[in-house]
Amino acid sequence: MKPLTRWALVVLVVVIIGILLFFWRRGDQPQAPVKGEIAMQPVVPKPEPKAEPRPEPKPEPSPAPVKPKADEPLTATVLFDYNRSELRSGEAPKLDELTARLKGRAFDSLGAIGHADRIASNAYNLALSKRRAETVRTYLVGKGVDAKRIRIVAKGEAEPVTGEACKNMGPENRKNQKLIECLQRDRRVEIEPVVTP
Repeated sequence: MKPLTRWALVVLVVVIIGILLFFWRRGDQPQAPVKGEIAMQPVVPKPEPKAEPRPEPKPEPSPAPVKPKADEPLTATVLFDYNRSELRSGEAPKLDELTARLKGRAFDSLGAIGHADRIASNAYNLALSKRRAETVRTYLVGKGVDAKRIRIVAKGEAEPVTGEACKNMGPENRKNQKLIECLQRDRRVEIEPVVTP
């Protein structure tokens, strides 16, 4: 072999060995970060702890028909001013509460019983107590109560609730304000449901 060929082979082998060493050493060195967009590793969410299974809610039983409670009377009494058949201010909420309690309740009819105090004649007071009861019926019908189920009763001055409290208070006329104030509870309409057993 010619010396020139030998030298060429030696140089070629040295170059190949140099290239191999270069790549071999390069694999051991840490890689420099690549410039440009950074590839993010996807973040895997941590699994949430499993909750204890809840028991299935039991279906609620269907509500039984509402019956009046013994301690919840379905009655109301509204008071009237002297010689008047219009509702007094402040009395309407009593009727509103009664109609709310009547909803869903079983009753055959509703009695509206009108009363008057003892001042004036029996005939006048009977007519006045009837007008008061009719005023209450009109109000209740406006609140959704069936007019055919409201029974009007006029008692006049026959059933006072003041009893002896207003006795001997002077003349029994419209000028005696002390007597008129004392007899206030007699000027009323009582409302009560009538249930046939």
